[in-house]
Amino acid sequence: MQAKCSCHTTSAAARQVLCRSAPSSLKRSADLAGAQAFRGVTINQQRIAWRAAPTLTVCKAAAGTKPAKAAKPAPKSAIAHLRFIRGSPSKVRRVLDQIRGRSYEDALMILEYTPYRACEPIIKTLVSAGANAKENLGLKKVKLVVSECYCNEGPILKRIKTRAKGRADRIAKLTNHLSIRVQERVEA
Repeated sequence: MQAKCSCHTTSAAARQVLCRSAPSSLKRSADLAGAQAFRGVTINQQRIAWRAAPTLTVCKAAAGTKPAKAAKPAPKSAIAHLRFIRGSPSKVRRVLDQIRGRSYEDALMILEYTPYRACEPIIKTLVSAGANAKENLGLKKVKLVVSECYCNEGPILKRIKTRAKGRADRIAKLTNHLSIRVQERVEA
């Protein structure tokens, strides 16, 4: 068997064992006649010994064929959640769209002067995310940016309102879950 993965090659001594990166459905179909290919892994017509010793897999980057790139460290981020807030998620999302991508201080200033009822829980969550970043990660609030903020639907409280002629209308009282992530500003 000759394995041709995007990041691994198998040694010549381990040609009877399938590369570990192949899916289990391919391993089951390897006993069938004919060569099959899936995601760059080819299987010869010979029967493959599945119970053999584990494959010695050598990464091309470690072997020297491709130099390994130094990955940039991901910026530290802190998140805060506020759940089961009464109100429509769509009304909260229109406010969140105004602060997404802004600096922490700008977002607080925008929320302070925006005349929507949805701003109050958003301010609480944003302040909490800033405090989490400062206390848990040691970040400065001046360097924070609102990297991600979203609002999902919560459970709907179903109520009944009586109407004329013995009828009843259903009232849906919506709730939502709010999440705000702040991270350190990435300087280019």
